[in-house]
Amino acid sequence: MTLRQVTCPYCGYRMPVFYSEKAAAKGLYITCKGKKCKKKFEIRIEQDR
Repeated sequence: MTLRQVTCPYCGYRMPVFYSEKAAAKGLYITCKGKKCKKKFEIRIEQDR
């Protein structure tokens, strides 16, 4: 099983959030933990990508 890490689309900060290749998600919002960013973004994981 390979784990992948979520990256902030605004600043590129690698978030402390991981998901597997079989994961699927939509409508999951998180705040960036980067020191200067702090923007909210949606995590969308599609299985066929």
